[in-house]
Amino acid sequence: MAALRGFEACVRHLNFSQAALELHVTQSAISHQVRQLEEILGAELFDRTAGAMVVTQAGIELLPVVRQFLKDFAALATRFERNAQGTSLIELFVHDSFANTWLIPRLPAFYARHPDIRIQLNTEDFSRFDNASGQAAIRLETRDATWPGFYAEFVLPERIFPVCSPALIDRIGPPATPADVIKFPVILRSRNMANGEQISTPSWDYWLEKHALAPSSLNCVLVVPHSNMAVSAAIRGLGVAMARTSHISDELRTGTLRKLLDEEMESDTGYHFLCAPSKQSSPEIRAVLDWLKAESREADNPDTASAD
Repeated sequence: MAALRGFEACVRHLNFSQAALELHVTQSAISHQVRQLEEILGAELFDRTAGAMVVTQAGIELLPVVRQFLKDFAALATRFERNAQGTSLIELFVHDSFANTWLIPRLPAFYARHPDIRIQLNTEDFSRFDNASGQAAIRLETRDATWPGFYAEFVLPERIFPVCSPALIDRIGPPATPADVIKFPVILRSRNMANGEQISTPSWDYWLEKHALAPSSLNCVLVVPHSNMAVSAAIRGLGVAMARTSHISDELRTGTLRKLLDEEMESDTGYHFLCAPSKQSSPEIRAVLDWLKAESREADNPDTASAD
């Protein structure tokens, strides 16, 4: 184990002294660990003949295997520790904006109900669960999205509506119809794809289409890549942002932002809960899933307390 950690640190630093400093051992200990690993494998992992450390082809091939092993071992050790303490750990993959605006504000209620379960949030993308017994994900997609290889359940629908600062409404005047809304300055969102193509996100387009309004009629004053930027700009009076129910409950409650119209439009997207097949019945996963569904029901009926 020490040799594997030493090797991985040496690859990152390409320097024995820096790797030793990170691992709190001597440089000679790191050098011995690497030599020991090379003897076991029968291959050199670093080329040290050119005056600088260079990872060999054998080292390049070994690196992802070692990193995956260290990650899996750390996860297993954490799970064993939690079991010994009588608690369970669920790693939950989420979008960072959803975590900040919807999930984290509600976690105190989850912990009050389930003091024996701890949540570890992960905002990285994933293609599979490395530790299927203790992992789940919440993903934003269309309602009819399919998730091959996963148990999936649609848990939180999204509704959209335009919002802006109270000062902007006072300055321009409250709108009476959707057509009045597009007379306001508008904040749009867009994303840049890997190939450089710019793709508009669908919220404004969807809202305009449902109201039979032309996109060309918008008075766009700012384009941003993320929802939290659009909300921040709206708070500062720059224009109108298209908001989603999962993102601005606090701002509406405090009056920092106001809806321009009373209606909330159902969108074709929402949040899906994912876990490994057959794991949806495990006590920890079921606790998280049931809690999410209860919170979703309460979000849809904010004046009605959760049945639990």
